[in-house]
Amino acid sequence: MNSLEKNATMLKEYCEQLAIEYQYNIVVGTARFDAVYSELMPVQQKKVSAICGGKINALMKSGYFISVGVVYPNGVIDGINRSSDTQLDLMSWNTYASYYNEINSVLDAITSKIAARFNGIPIKATLSGLSSSIEHVTEYFPQTVSHRVIAEKAGLGWRGKNSLIIHKKYSCALRFASVITETQFIADKIQENQCGTCTACEDVCSFIRNRNVLKDYRENCRKYITHLQRIGLNEEVCGKCIKACLKESIYKDQFNLGRFELEK
Repeated sequence: MNSLEKNATMLKEYCEQLAIEYQYNIVVGTARFDAVYSELMPVQQKKVSAICGGKINALMKSGYFISVGVVYPNGVIDGINRSSDTQLDLMSWNTYASYYNEINSVLDAITSKIAARFNGIPIKATLSGLSSSIEHVTEYFPQTVSHRVIAEKAGLGWRGKNSLIIHKKYSCALRFASVITETQFIADKIQENQCGTCTACEDVCSFIRNRNVLKDYRENCRKYITHLQRIGLNEEVCGKCIKACLKESIYKDQFNLGRFELEK
């Protein structure tokens, strides 16, 4: 076993420990730094460069991104957009919203520990609380780094029609954070898109269905999310396409498997 294989094994074993410690399913993958950097928006490349500081040149030559995903617990996704007697069940939907915050906190804790173990820099989970404070979704992009790009390059799933990462087992019922590191691994293979003719996410969301004709469907999503907050959701979330994707996934029957199982 060479040093890269040893590092990969160490990362997997450490994430298995973290899965037990935090009582969440965890998925992890690795990608070359330069491969991810080249796919980021220019404003996000600028942010990554600022995060890396004087290490940017060395990282471009031999650095890696570690992508970490934490899976929503069983049953949480079912509460999204649930209704009773034509009334939205906001209590169930808010259960999903509360786990959104909790999982973000877990991701931040996990990536901090991974960064400490593997001489890296953690990048926190996607910022929340911005939808209602900005005028357009494009104002959000310079403030974060796309964990979806990193997860896709790290082989944790393919980009679905809803632009989310679709994991082979957990669909898109998970959230991501990342670590930049000088520790070298074996880059995981990018997965082929397996959405095929499935239209589940398009069927429940007109913005996704009309994404090719709308000026910027993500801005429509942002406005809808702020509307949901006004009517009683406690976080800037929607999740309807996540629920639809999971229910149509050929792996949906496996979603109830062991809570501490780690997929690689």
